[in-house]
Amino acid sequence: MGVKLFLIRHGQTDSNVEGRYQGSLETNLTEKGMEQAAAAKKYLSKVKFSGIYSSPLKRAMQSAAIIAKDSGLEIKVRKDLREINFGKWEGMRFEEINSKYRQDYQDWLADPYNNSPTGGESFGSVIERASKTVKDVVAKNPDGSSVAIITHGGVILALIVNWLQIPSQCWRSLIQRQGAINIVVVDRDFPYISSINYTGHISSVYDDSEDRVIEIYSKIKEQD
Repeated sequence: MGVKLFLIRHGQTDSNVEGRYQGSLETNLTEKGMEQAAAAKKYLSKVKFSGIYSSPLKRAMQSAAIIAKDSGLEIKVRKDLREINFGKWEGMRFEEINSKYRQDYQDWLADPYNNSPTGGESFGSVIERASKTVKDVVAKNPDGSSVAIITHGGVILALIVNWLQIPSQCWRSLIQRQGAINIVVVDRDFPYISSINYTGHISSVYDDSEDRVIEIYSKIKEQD
């Protein structure tokens, strides 16, 4: 059966609302973000986790604490589950970055595997460290067990892109909403992905508010 991974993106933060790159910056969950984490906990209430792992960044740890409450499990922090380091872009809005660091930004949007944010980390580096950490998590948990991993949108996308062997320049074709749940069974190093970006636990009625980031990127990214 392998090990079942529940990859959960942290809940909403003020920077998410304002459309700012967070990266390694420490930000807190909003009230809505805490509600999103609580909704994930409720949705997964029948899952008996053998382990709960988290990025060391505060927004992920706050989400993990909500999900782990009353489970009796200690949250295991893994530094390589942290978000992409966006370097000089951190704390800035999309449009600001495109104005101040236009060439770097356009190069990164076109090929994030080989190009890094200004003073930051390449997508290839994130794929390498995140994949290594998840392999270690799988190795440390028994066959047939379930594991919760609370991390960031960029890290989750890095893992999915790697598992599905999607060209790295297409990574932004995948969306990760705040509080989204992704379910993957890793059996003998092979990933069986049964859910990507599931958010039905947060709202039973479709809300396109978070999808507006697609419009922002569509306007900013130069056409080939």
